[in-house]
Amino acid sequence: MKRIIFIVSIILVLSSAYLAYAQPDKGAGPKFYSDFKPVVGGWSEYQLSEKDGAGSKLKIAIVGKEGDAYWYETIIETTGEGRSISKMLVSGNPEDQKNIRRIIVKMGNEPAMEMPLQMMQASEDQGQKGKAIDKGTESIKVPAGTFTARHIQYQYEELVEDSWIHKDVSPYGVVKSKSKDFEMVLLGYGTGAKTQITERPQKFELPQMPQMPPVRK
Repeated sequence: MKRIIFIVSIILVLSSAYLAYAQPDKGAGPKFYSDFKPVVGGWSEYQLSEKDGAGSKLKIAIVGKEGDAYWYETIIETTGEGRSISKMLVSGNPEDQKNIRRIIVKMGNEPAMEMPLQMMQASEDQGQKGKAIDKGTESIKVPAGTFTARHIQYQYEELVEDSWIHKDVSPYGVVKSKSKDFEMVLLGYGTGAKTQITERPQKFELPQMPQMPPVRK
């Protein structure tokens, strides 16, 4: 039973990531509307706040390279829920699920598991695109410092999200991003990131459900 609960929890984590990246109109966030420019070792950390008061920390990093693909790692820490890590081998921007070659997840102290890519398949409406409006250069202050950043406004149906981009922040350049229900601010950034998943991941396998005895008439 414990293993079944653990696997269900992993599926929920992947479902949350799926909503955040595949359905921007749902406001799940965070979603990055800037260019993906991976540099091995580059990292950035953010404070995420939602309108309902929920908050968490997000760290994203490029922790390795295999051939032409990069290991893109995200760590989410939420008060009362602990830490979850996802690590994806990507051949391009991980916002496009076609670029994902492998995905490994680790929840708290549970063993790391490599998940089947079928669990991260894109939705049919993922190809729908909004429009990005360049609003020029602005000075913006966040916990990580004061930046002269490019202000980009993204519009998708009813969603309007403003992002401020600086080239020195890896891998997306985001200094701040906000919509009516969500805000993300940069806490810090730098180089030298290493993966936080150090053990060999197990292969994901659905547990065999116990068979019910036949009903006697």
